[in-house]
Amino acid sequence: MDIQQLRSWIFELYEPLEDDRQYVVYDGERGSLIVDVPRFSERAVRLIRGTGPAALIVVTNAARAREAARMRDAIGVQVAAHADDAAAIEGGADVVLGDDQLLRPDARAIRVRYEGSGATVILLRKAGGVLLTGDLDLASPAAKALLPLEFSAVLAAGRPPTWSAGKDALLALQHELPRPRKRFSILLDAPWDRAYRGRLEDKMTHHDPVVPREATVAREAGMGPETLVVSEVAREKIERAKRPVRE
Repeated sequence: MDIQQLRSWIFELYEPLEDDRQYVVYDGERGSLIVDVPRFSERAVRLIRGTGPAALIVVTNAARAREAARMRDAIGVQVAAHADDAAAIEGGADVVLGDDQLLRPDARAIRVRYEGSGATVILLRKAGGVLLTGDLDLASPAAKALLPLEFSAVLAAGRPPTWSAGKDALLALQHELPRPRKRFSILLDAPWDRAYRGRLEDKMTHHDPVVPREATVAREAGMGPETLVVSEVAREKIERAKRPVRE
């Protein structure tokens, strides 16, 4: 279990072997918001305590709720869970959430339902909108319910954080990302140019003055056909000039 500070206001708890992540949203005045908890251990408790005083643990699904009670007792905070997940917490949840509820002015809990179950996602009003999705598969049909939300970053449990194009990543996984308009480049012939294909091909022979002969040096070729004649004449005069003879 490792921890790293992603931004000044958020920490990531990371388990490399399981590729699993939980997040601590730091708030020095009201106490930190912990979104899901790792498997209980003394190290996990020390890492969470090291981020500062905590105020609330939010569990995103019933599976994550099983470790919440032990972490609540060790850290001394309340646990918030949706009504569908509250029974999975030993002793119950301290705060029972609805389908769409404010946790505090900068954090909103939204319930996403799928196949008789569901998951809670947290939308933070920070950095253009930050969505913490927990274990929710962003490619699943259930995640389509997140498309109307405004956010720029996605922090999930099973994938690295996406900061600048989180909404585009969700759209791509949902196959909702609009296809870019086709543009022409220097590597492709424009459609209107294909009709004239071959108009210069008849010029590409060494019998035409436009095309230099193989004997023409690169410098002369770069100076154009008009200069070629002058260059050849000058070269011939130089070659015909008398050269000193050694005695």
